[in-house]
Amino acid sequence: MKPNNRLDALLALRAFACLMVVILHSNPPRNSIIYRGYDLSWLIFSHGWVAVWIFFVLSGYLMGKAFYAERYTADVPGVINFWRNRFVRIVPLYYFSILILTILVYPNWLKIENWGYLLRLFTFTYEFSVTSQPGMNFNVVFWSLSTEVQFYILVPFIFSYFKQRFSQPRQIYIAGILIFLLSLAIRFIFWVSLRREIGDQFTYVVKYWYTPLLTNLDLLLCGFLVNPWLKYKPFKLKPKVNDKLYKIFHLDKVSKKHVAVILIVILYLFTAYYSYHQELTNLPERAGKGIRTATTFFILPPVTALITSFFVWAFESDIYDSLSKNENLSFSTILRNPFRILEVFGNISYGVYIWHKPIIENITPIFTSNIPIEAFYARLTAAIILSTLLATVTYYLVELPSAGWKIYQRTDQ
Repeated sequence: MKPNNRLDALLALRAFACLMVVILHSNPPRNSIIYRGYDLSWLIFSHGWVAVWIFFVLSGYLMGKAFYAERYTADVPGVINFWRNRFVRIVPLYYFSILILTILVYPNWLKIENWGYLLRLFTFTYEFSVTSQPGMNFNVVFWSLSTEVQFYILVPFIFSYFKQRFSQPRQIYIAGILIFLLSLAIRFIFWVSLRREIGDQFTYVVKYWYTPLLTNLDLLLCGFLVNPWLKYKPFKLKPKVNDKLYKIFHLDKVSKKHVAVILIVILYLFTAYYSYHQELTNLPERAGKGIRTATTFFILPPVTALITSFFVWAFESDIYDSLSKNENLSFSTILRNPFRILEVFGNISYGVYIWHKPIIENITPIFTSNIPIEAFYARLTAAIILSTLLATVTYYLVELPSAGWKIYQRTDQ
């Protein structure tokens, strides 16, 4: 069978989410883009939280797919193999970056009184509110890697539970609804108990809502549940059985993918607008403050989960059980399908995600201007270029060699 040369849409989405985070951390200025009296500055106010939630949904889907596609078995050897390969994927670059950053960027962390913080980094229990005191900042993006690794530990158990109970459409609906209701209840408890603190101090937002696995589990599980949806095809119906459902879930291949892309664009635009006008992001008097609105706290995470899951479904539904392979990414495949250049950034997005924040912190004093938007563009451009270069180096020196340490069983092809 001739290999395909299609764009890996999930890698492209990962690249887009990574770019959203870099834009946010480049500190876009307010009131900087005015066109005919309209303030369009919100367009560059990428909602970085949404980007991280997109990462979580994608991770939930891909980790579930590893078991639903039978690349790993739900027994002791299969689970050990899964954990080992996840360790090999995440840890080498993660530990390497800790070594480089503690020596060159955050030397205070090498003092013996701060070794407890380093231990939290190495054991994936780090969240950046624990080091909020002056002079003790570290790479803030590391918290999300801790949350993901904690989820990886649970994945085999989640799969075993779901595999036995959720294979029919109704069961999948109920599971999804229960997950969202449970997450809503957990968030509601935090909101009622800590409303004033969550609004006044960002450290409370981080500690009790933004970083814990418990409050992000609905995002990860929503992506996970896309797998039984694709595996068992609950809407493989004839038109006469249910015309409305058939029309919704049997859009032609182009239409559903277009809808998915449009929804992602709308998600970016809406959340950027909301962040600018409702959460008042980067307003000086809001520095260090928490969340202003209940919409951010309760609504944006599940909306992001649903739209991202729909995106995954739209692009994976035609290839989930396909035996045909995609051509390896190369210069010739990009020439024949230019959209695949997005995969290049997707492949190195892990490195870009890790390196961009300390780069921005160190180049900000260099790229200054009397025009705020000019300084922002300079920071963003420099951050993208430098983090891409460094990510490319570490991709070939660390990520690819460590990928060779993975162990593949007969079913792990």
